[in-house]
Amino acid sequence: MPFQNQLKAFKTDLDRQLKIYLDLKIRESRRISSFTEEITKYIADLTLRGGKRVRAALLYNSYLAHGGTDREMAMKAAMSMELAETYLLIHDDIMDNGTLRRGGLTIHEIYRRIADEQYHNKVHPRGFGIAIGMCAGNIASALSYEILTKLDCLEVSKNTATKLLSDVYVLENYGQSLDMISQVRDDVTQKDIIQVHTLKTMPYTFDAPIKIGAILAGATDADLAKLDDYTLSLGIAYQVQDDILGLFGSAKKTGKQTTSDLKEGKKTLLILDALDVANAKQRETIVKNLGNKRVTVSDLKKVRAVVEDTGSLAKSKKLAENLARKAIKVISNLNLNPSGKEFLVGVAQYIIAREY
Repeated sequence: MPFQNQLKAFKTDLDRQLKIYLDLKIRESRRISSFTEEITKYIADLTLRGGKRVRAALLYNSYLAHGGTDREMAMKAAMSMELAETYLLIHDDIMDNGTLRRGGLTIHEIYRRIADEQYHNKVHPRGFGIAIGMCAGNIASALSYEILTKLDCLEVSKNTATKLLSDVYVLENYGQSLDMISQVRDDVTQKDIIQVHTLKTMPYTFDAPIKIGAILAGATDADLAKLDDYTLSLGIAYQVQDDILGLFGSAKKTGKQTTSDLKEGKKTLLILDALDVANAKQRETIVKNLGNKRVTVSDLKKVRAVVEDTGSLAKSKKLAENLARKAIKVISNLNLNPSGKEFLVGVAQYIIAREY
């Protein structure tokens, strides 16, 4: 089955299970108060309103590829990746001052507006929105752990998988911290950007789901080590492509503002490569718009033109393609079950072709 069809079918099954689980969490939160119920509903809405389910599908198919046979258990485990994604997106949106996610309002923006309309004389609306958003993200993080700890499998596998997820959260927050500081530093290098990608994207997007799936299937440490080159290559390729979409994607497809990366002052390989070879006028175009909170779509188009004209866009596309090919070669050479292995090959091909 073609990769896109595999992913679509998996998403349908997973979303059904996610809704059952999240409906249960909503009912549990209702026993505490109407406000905690409301927060949980927003967490559920964000989780279910969009998302490709690639991370969850990677866990599920890695489980199959490594010889796992309990598909029902693997599907439950896969849900943990979606709650991990919800947690990290909520906090990422707060740090990026984002107002849109998956075609709807971010949770902290929802509560900023609520505070502005109902409590503006009592609280600072933005601070209130951030505070509730942080709580919502923390709840989603706890739910990701809960799912893993309740799996019907060997205790040692559950413990190892949960420890890996914990390690990944630490690395993700290191990466996010470095990403934030890079936006205000003037001495950021390409090596720094690759380090951010290695910490922020690779662990939770590829390393965690793929290795947790393998662990639950009974993979050894030696088996996990063989996956390192695959997950690292995929992680960097994914982030490079993500940065391309951040600058050249459409809001309709990505679900977030097209100017957000520029407003954040996000220093990507695209931007650094362009600055390295830009002439004075081109450099001025980038510098005056990078980190400018008032940047317009017209400004965005000018920066896009510079990135294209300097060859930076072509260079990043080539890098993503080469890394994806490396990942395909690595995974193709491993002795894995075809049912899951096919998906692991397909996801590498998908990464460089995706538009959102």
